[in-house]
Amino acid sequence: MRLYLSLLLLINLSIFSPAAKAQDWVQVSSLPSSFNQTHHSFAFSFDNMGYIVTGNSDSGERDDFYQYNPITDSWSELAPFPGVARGFAIGDTWDGKAYFGFGNDGTSRLNDLWVFDPSDMSWTELASCPCSERTHPAMIAHNDKVFVGLGGSSTGNLKDWWEYDIASDTWSQKSDLPSLPRHHPYQFGIDDNVYTGFGHGNDIFNDWFRYDIAEETWTQVASLPAEGRVAGTQFSYNGFGYVLSGDGDDHSSMETGEFWYYDPLMDIWEELPPHPEGSRWAPASFIIGGEVYIINGTSFSEYVTEIYKFNLNSILSVDELKHFIY
Repeated sequence: MRLYLSLLLLINLSIFSPAAKAQDWVQVSSLPSSFNQTHHSFAFSFDNMGYIVTGNSDSGERDDFYQYNPITDSWSELAPFPGVARGFAIGDTWDGKAYFGFGNDGTSRLNDLWVFDPSDMSWTELASCPCSERTHPAMIAHNDKVFVGLGGSSTGNLKDWWEYDIASDTWSQKSDLPSLPRHHPYQFGIDDNVYTGFGHGNDIFNDWFRYDIAEETWTQVASLPAEGRVAGTQFSYNGFGYVLSGDGDDHSSMETGEFWYYDPLMDIWEELPPHPEGSRWAPASFIIGGEVYIINGTSFSEYVTEIYKFNLNSILSVDELKHFIY
């Protein structure tokens, strides 16, 4: 039976190889011209609708807020974000709400935290982090907590780690990342752990770390089997983590829009079909109906306005089979 399943896995892997599935990236409508040239925006989704907020542009930091309807493939402008306009910010979602903050308002770095509730389309400011103000840190909302750390401060790169308790609206400091300081890492949460790594410090890294939420301990896990990278986008979906695009280890766009997923049970990385054209610096992304959308950013120092989506469910049969065999 094991041999049969192994052969079946090989067949499925050939069917779902990157070359065979390259056509799975499909172009959809771009944002309106008033907001289609941004980087470092935050995107998220609820109830089969996508959202994107703030970001950097040639005209400065933004407070724009847009909603995407996949049925009509169209964007609508919403009331602007009520906090200060900003870029280099970060956010994540948990339990039907989006948590968002930090970044730079054009003059100063920030350490504030906000929550968006799609049930009434409201933004509410929460307790600010009693930590250094920072740009592009890690932020993962997971298991009723929001974890924030790393990032760039006025004194340089950081490796500290903070936990925000959603129920009590309070912050506490945890153990530092057991590695070098860095800004603009990648991150996501799976099961009882959160993960972060890569990013830019005295080098551009490809190392990867797991933080056990209950034990409050760090473990280094499998590094990405590719060049280091910084300033891409990331997410988790159905028990797997994904990292998409970004700059390579020379802090320039890569020739392809590299797309990798991480299997936490096997502690391995697997490559998926890259998005069209070169990789993007500081794009945004969200998932609707099992499809991930990559939005805006820059590539080779030029703004990219095209938006593409990829069906994540097309690879689940391979993932599930691998878990079953091993």
